[in-house]
Formats: sequence, structure tokens, C-alpha cells
Amino acid sequence: MERDFERVAIFGVGLIGGSLGLALKQSMPGIHVRGVGRVKARLELARQMGAVDDCSTRIEEALADRDLVILAMPVDGIVTSLEAIEGALSPGVLVTDVGSTKRWICDAAWRILPHSVEFIGGHPVAGREVAGVEHSLGSLFEGAPYVFCPRPGTNSPGLPRLVRLAEEIGARPFTLTPDEHDLAVAWISHLPQLIATALAVAVRDRRTDLSGSGLRDMLRLAGSSYPVWSSILETNRDLIDQSLAGFIGELEEVRRRLQAGSLAEEFEIAARVQRGIGSRP
Repeated sequence: MERDFERVAIFGVGLIGGSLGLALKQSMPGIHVRGVGRVKARLELARQMGAVDDCSTRIEEALADRDLVILAMPVDGIVTSLEAIEGALSPGVLVTDVGSTKRWICDAAWRILPHSVEFIGGHPVAGREVAGVEHSLGSLFEGAPYVFCPRPGTNSPGLPRLVRLAEEIGARPFTLTPDEHDLAVAWISHLPQLIATALAVAVRDRRTDLSGSGLRDMLRLAGSSYPVWSSILETNRDLIDQSLAGFIGELEEVRRRLQAGSLAEEFEIAARVQRGIGSRP
């Protein structure tokens, strides 16, 4: 069977880029994956790990023969990279990204990149609390949502190809607009990160030496890197603010019900939500 992609470039080979490379190599034997970036040592480590077949710091040469280019940096790096790659792309190439927000990236890509290439925003909703290609896992995307954001109101010939790629690496593909994506992740990804961060700060001077698995589970996200999160927070600030306001309102209601001794309904609702999420692959 003919593959949708033969020659892939991953620009930015960190945790997500490296994991994508490993997943592609494991699920699509024979595909050629090239790592592209500015730090030769990181690229060489990715090659030694088997995440890429070869690597290059020369952007124009590295991208010229590719049929898929994946931009795998933090959000601000993805936006910056668009101008660096626009003159290096061959007509007909498909470009996507892995950024955790989509409005800024998609707007910039559709404005900057030439009309001879197609850009579809992408976000594999998977990760770890550690960064760097050395922590890459080929299994990282198994069962994880993978959101694609094609340009609204246009035919997107590349979308079915990316959907099949996501399925090949074990992910569950979804198609949303950039606005729909950013609203969803403000609640189900960015809000949990800030809750974990605020909770860690709140308990820092308490008897954490007495804590058990409950607090550790709650604080798992608190170990995340701010340099990775800073551009996410910047580019989705308005919708994250909405989610924070909604959560603060819920906390105030929990406090009111605690004082009244009537939190049974909240516990029942919470348990149903937890069971529903916990039952997913």
C-alpha cells in the first residue's frame, strides 16, 4: 500500500518531536524522518535514539525534498519558524505543527506561508512533565487525542492524510476550528496546569512531609516547565481567564456548601466525571 508520506521533516526535536519521530519509525517502516534544528548536539542525540534517520541545521536544504514538515517547538518558536521556512518549502508540501494553542499559529501560518503549500494546525494532546528529546517515547500518542485545525471554509486535501497518520501512531484524531480548540484546551489542559501550580504554591509552607499519594497526584502537573508554558499562556490568555473565572466561581460554591454541610451533590457529580474520563483509552 502506498504511504501518504515518504519523507518527513521534524523541525524541533524535543520531547514531542522526538516522540513523533519514534512513533513514525515504529508504525510506518520505511518512512524517512529528518530532524531539523539549530543545536547539532540535540539533533545528533535524536539520531542516536532512532527518532530520526538523519539531521541538519541547514533549513533550506533540509526541507527542500520533504512531503510533510512538522513544526515541533513551543508556540512562540513555531510562529517564529514560519518566516524561516517559507522560502524553503517545495510546492505541494503539507505543513503542520504540534502547538498547544492554535489561533495565533494558524493565523500566522495562513498569512505567511505561500499559497502553494497547505498548512493544517495540529495538536497531539500528550506530553510529560519533563522536557528534552532524551525523554521521548514512541508510545506517547497511543490513545491520546490529536486535534487538527484546517483552514475554515476551504477544501483541505491534506486533512485525510494527517488523520491517517494520527491513527497510524495510535492517536484519536479530531477536527476543530482554531477557536474551538483553544476554548476546549483552556478548560481541560491549561486550567488544570494553573490549578496544580497554585496548589503547590499554597501548600509550600505546610506540612508536606505528611502528604500521601493524594497530594502527589494533584501536584503532578506542578513540575511542568514555565519556558514551555509561557507562550501557551500568552497566546490563550483570554480564554484561560474565562476558565479561571468559572473555576473560582465553582470554588466559591464549594466553600458555601461546605459551610452549609451539603457537598454530597458535588461529590457525586465529580465522581461521575472522573469515572467517565478514567474509562477512556
